[in-house]
Amino acid sequence: MWEKEKEEIINLYETRLKEHGDSIKTMGWRDKEQQHLRFKILSEIGNLNGAKILDVGCGFGDFYEYLINRGMKVDYTGYDISPKIIEVAKSKHQRIKFEVKDILKERIDEKFDYVLESGILNKRISNNIEYAKNMIIKMFELCKIGVAVNMMTNYVDYEENYLYYYSPEEMFKFCKNLSKFVTLRHDYPLYEFTLYVYKRAPYNKKSHKNE
Repeated sequence: MWEKEKEEIINLYETRLKEHGDSIKTMGWRDKEQQHLRFKILSEIGNLNGAKILDVGCGFGDFYEYLINRGMKVDYTGYDISPKIIEVAKSKHQRIKFEVKDILKERIDEKFDYVLESGILNKRISNNIEYAKNMIIKMFELCKIGVAVNMMTNYVDYEENYLYYYSPEEMFKFCKNLSKFVTLRHDYPLYEFTLYVYKRAPYNKKSHKNE
């Protein structure tokens, strides 16, 4: 089932790419302000300066651009399932590692300090809960410190048919089965929430350069 839906997702984004080019509209976001707010919340998982980061569903590498524009130096890798999207990312950031990769299907031996995603769990498919949980499990396997994921919240007064709205409580409870150290962020003005899942208590604020 996932292979069929994966092709549908790839076709969706590559069709948008033809229409909008290198634009946040291709990624399905409304505007830069909202995109940057999502990135801000994701980046608050910990001290990303000097960290090794995997961005799952990286799109054009906009999260990398957000980080470096704020003075951070990161060892960044971006994965996406769309070959054409990755082509654009590589053309924009030629020295950065971007790969066409499906973390649910392909073996990945490399480990990262932080593994993050933004928006890849939002599109309605046949079983969003199973998909989201499998993604979080795999991301947690690939991280050394923590995972940050965002998704649409079911605390809304209107729903779009093509989006899936998750229960924050259900996803928090699931993440607590993976780790004792989980933070639920439902404190920002978007119809979504962010979860941080840590391998250990997140109290160390020093740069990863010094670890």
